[in-house]
Amino acid sequence: MIEGVRSLRRGQVTEAEARAAVRLFHEPHKAKAVDGALDDIEDYETDVLVADGDLHVPGDLDLTDEGAYLLIVHGDLIVDGCYGDGDDPESFLLVTGGMRARDVVTAGWLEVHGDLRTGRLIGDYNDCSALIGGDVHADLFYGEEHWFTVEGRVHANVVVGTPRMSANRPAGLPLDDVRLLDHFDRDLLRVLDDTAEDGTPLVDVDGFRDFHALKRRVRAGLPLRPP
Repeated sequence: MIEGVRSLRRGQVTEAEARAAVRLFHEPHKAKAVDGALDDIEDYETDVLVADGDLHVPGDLDLTDEGAYLLIVHGDLIVDGCYGDGDDPESFLLVTGGMRARDVVTAGWLEVHGDLRTGRLIGDYNDCSALIGGDVHADLFYGEEHWFTVEGRVHANVVVGTPRMSANRPAGLPLDDVRLLDHFDRDLLRVLDDTAEDGTPLVDVDGFRDFHALKRRVRAGLPLRPP
């Protein structure tokens, strides 16, 4: 159980309170989905969690591991470790302030009304999406197939691929760009070694060999390329 939150299952959050908080979502389709799920929440093992102010999690925070269908933070969220959520089963995070985490791997529904500051920001598949009301500050941003709406600007040292965004899309390194070797181990990439007619070594890159291995490293706080 996350320290500093109240639980619907434990009787610390009323259904009426949860429904009222859901209206804080900026995207109506998420509010509608969660509101409908609350009709049957007692039939599932997941929970609705509410933090009444700023929330600090000293380690990792994974909504799936916590059994949380919905986490609402009325304030800022700080995660010292990696933040994660899921798309099967779906999970929702709503932060009315800003968010800071060592790393973020998001497959579920992520909504932060302020800035998001993180080391590695990794999107995962395309069933759900993320909305950031402020700016994104990241060392590395790889959106994969996940949809991101960033109402501010993306400030990232490295952007990989072409993020799926309708606006404010930053330029990224193509997935076949050999410069990816400057940021990722060869083991993470599909690397094709060849030799030119004059004997010069040639190296081509064709995306990631194993996206799951990339996510595992980020979640564990491991470097993607040793110094």
